[in-house]
Amino acid sequence: MSLRPSDWLLSPHEFPGFDRFELRAHEERGSQIHHTEWLHFEIPKRYALVNANDRIEEVIARSKVRDGLCFVSAMHITSGVYVNDAESGLLQDIAGWIEGLAPFGRDYRHHQTGEDNADAHLKSFLTNHALTAPITDGRLDFGTWQQIFYAEYDGRRPKRILVKVMGIG
Repeated sequence: MSLRPSDWLLSPHEFPGFDRFELRAHEERGSQIHHTEWLHFEIPKRYALVNANDRIEEVIARSKVRDGLCFVSAMHITSGVYVNDAESGLLQDIAGWIEGLAPFGRDYRHHQTGEDNADAHLKSFLTNHALTAPITDGRLDFGTWQQIFYAEYDGRRPKRILVKVMGIG
């Protein structure tokens, strides 16, 4: 059994299923700021590549960090975060490439334990568990087309992304 393109949610400009932000910590010592939030969401499909960039920028704005680093972590073993272009054709190409390397429906050894998501674990190897991005003037300091994406390979249940912002205010 192979996946069809319609089995993937590909969202180059939005974060479908986003629920809320949760402030976990905020500390200021002199000009140093450390700010942590969780993004809560539930992706409505099992597989997705969604743009999280605007949500990350919202966390940075609330942190009041002007110059520093933003650490983003997918808090689940069957997901990832990565930086790339927000272009719909590219998202289709990425989804096809990932599916070709770790196809759904194979008889993986992990399935012998009663699980059905071995492909999700393998797919997560192809995207990063976490990333660190520069902040300058209170914004992500990226190239023209760079955006932060969340990659989901076992969705349809509550998940979180950790965003930790550190720097000077």
